[in-house]
Amino acid sequence: MNRRRFLASVPLALLYVRTGQALAQVPADAGLRVLADRKSFRFGSAIDLQNINDAIASEIYIDNVNSITPRNELKWSATEKRPGVFSFGSADRMVAFARKNNMRVYGHTLIWYRVPGWVSDITDAKTIQATMNRHIKQVVTRYKNSIDAWDVVNEPLEYDAPDLRDCVFRRLLGDDYIRMSFDMAHQANPGATLVLNETHLEKKSDVFEQKRARILKIVEDLVAKKTPINAVGLQAHFRPGLDRIDPEGMGRFCAALKDMGVGVFITELDASCHFLNRDKAFTPASYADIFGDVITVAAEHGDLKGVTVWGMSEKYGERDEKATDPAAACTKRVNLYDENNTPRSAVDGIRRAIEAM
Repeated sequence: MNRRRFLASVPLALLYVRTGQALAQVPADAGLRVLADRKSFRFGSAIDLQNINDAIASEIYIDNVNSITPRNELKWSATEKRPGVFSFGSADRMVAFARKNNMRVYGHTLIWYRVPGWVSDITDAKTIQATMNRHIKQVVTRYKNSIDAWDVVNEPLEYDAPDLRDCVFRRLLGDDYIRMSFDMAHQANPGATLVLNETHLEKKSDVFEQKRARILKIVEDLVAKKTPINAVGLQAHFRPGLDRIDPEGMGRFCAALKDMGVGVFITELDASCHFLNRDKAFTPASYADIFGDVITVAAEHGDLKGVTVWGMSEKYGERDEKATDPAAACTKRVNLYDENNTPRSAVDGIRRAIEAM
């Protein structure tokens, strides 16, 4: 398949990246992976199992990313549906795809409030701690040589509040479940990059500023206890017309993490089209600014370890949870390619941001 079939609308200008003392030309109609590899920068995407079985979808990934995040195949509900009974077939296929195409794998996720019912039904601290340890040890150890970074704790705060989320782990173990999770993951793979992943840390509002402050306090406490935390993940699910990036607040947040020796990942970058009617100035070209600006702020102020978009093409993407009408104009999360596999302006925004690093 000729990659220009789905990259035809990308400008034909040349980008220049420094390699040693020489400048190498990267054609702008090449996939983003060429630039990311030249920059030795981790650029990835969430991927679904069906994507690796589709020739066109898989080529979009191969052309554009050097890292993949299995969207669902490593979650607790996929790997341990019943107590102590592990299933890794789907995750193994993802890892094999990455290995075949010389990609890294980012693990998502070990401890999250969404767990199988049997986990939520646990009622004593000793059992939940042993269950956590068994799960983390089994999953992380299995992929010790294949997965080099993990979302250890995902979304510890409430979605639109700075409060720690109520979940079975916190109910039985208290706030210290976060530290326990990182210690367990580190014990299973001392060489892995361990990440605390959270929502809304890049957006503007008083509540989101409070979320940034709460995450910084959590990280500060973990660092003080010498907990092996390496980075914070900024999910970056944007809702144009509703959300605005907060360059100052996000920049201060990333800089504060850097001062503590903690990096940042952008872990789930995408957009929604459900609120566009609230912003009359928004155009399709605005996606370039959304995707590019969040990368640029993180790179300029923090120790940016990598960027992952939450899917490559809307043609193969998961339905937006707000899309209840299949005939509606907006049914998918906005990714880098539309329903026709035509590049959106987001591709150019990401390209410019990586090139400027």
